[in-house]
Amino acid sequence: MRFLSRRALLILPVFVLAIVVVALPTVAFGDRDQNEFSARLLGVNEVPSINTVATGNVKLTLSPTSIQFEVSWSNLSSTPAVAHIHIGQRHTNGTPSAFFCGGGGKPACPTSTSATITGTIVAADVVGPAGQGIAAGNLAGLERMIRLGATYSNVHTAMFGSGEIRGQNRAADNG
Repeated sequence: MRFLSRRALLILPVFVLAIVVVALPTVAFGDRDQNEFSARLLGVNEVPSINTVATGNVKLTLSPTSIQFEVSWSNLSSTPAVAHIHIGQRHTNGTPSAFFCGGGGKPACPTSTSATITGTIVAADVVGPAGQGIAAGNLAGLERMIRLGATYSNVHTAMFGSGEIRGQNRAADNG
């Protein structure tokens, strides 16, 4: 019994190859159009690691004109001085790019060791870092670095001036 014609047998490998070529970038590099990101903030993620019971979470929603954020923390060693997004890969320290609170034109951080804040980052809130290719005001550049996994969120306190809790911003699980 003959199921496929000779012509179909010749076209089938080309068709399979086309599917692989189209699908491979999505599998290998992920969805670059992702707009929802999150981070789990822990002391162990700091560089170097910090021994603290503090924890936190960050939720980011990217759009062409803004980044909506929700940042929460609990059990910090003291009140937060500043919270922001840094340009930097996992296990490296980078420079701040935009603030959630405590700088960059944003309100002071709450005077509580446990809190949740929400807000919006727009182009005018992006402070750089120019040395890492993000000019002041370059929201698209910051969003690109978030999508590429090259940013982290950080909360600094008086006890831990270089940061008490930190987490890499990653695509949120939509499942």
